[in-house]
Amino acid sequence: MEIRAIEMRDIEQFLNLLVTLEENSKDDLYEDQPLNISNTETLLSSVLQNAKRQIFVARDNQRIVGYISLAGNHNEMTAHRATVSLGVLQTDQQNSIGRNLLNAAIHWAEENRIHRLELSIRDDFAEEIELYKALGFKKEGERVDALFIDGKYRNEIYLYRLIN
Repeated sequence: MEIRAIEMRDIEQFLNLLVTLEENSKDDLYEDQPLNISNTETLLSSVLQNAKRQIFVARDNQRIVGYISLAGNHNEMTAHRATVSLGVLQTDQQNSIGRNLLNAAIHWAEENRIHRLELSIRDDFAEEIELYKALGFKKEGERVDALFIDGKYRNEIYLYRLIN
């Protein structure tokens, strides 16, 4: 298993991963933009040119099986924080891959003077929430009925981790 920063040569495999994650999800993860090479190339270009953004990929057997995205900004009041997004294919090693990607994100945050990592997650993703908590994330709050999935309202949990 290799965890590394994404590179432009990963564009096709990364797009395939995003499409697979979208197909296997009940959510419309990428409803704002259609998944295609052009949009993915634009995303990767902006990440590679912005010191406050990063994407790490997990590679196993020459294919990308997971990613973690960190999105920060240059606004003085909020430059100390980054939003985390994690996606991993369902495999026997899913938890291990997620843990390794999260550790890479935490290390990146330490190296880039990010003080706070934050994310939101569906309340029924108990296993994923436990993984985040095991790596020091804490529950900050909950938005009741914030999501509408499969004809039912779901709560959205907010998690954060301070980087020392």
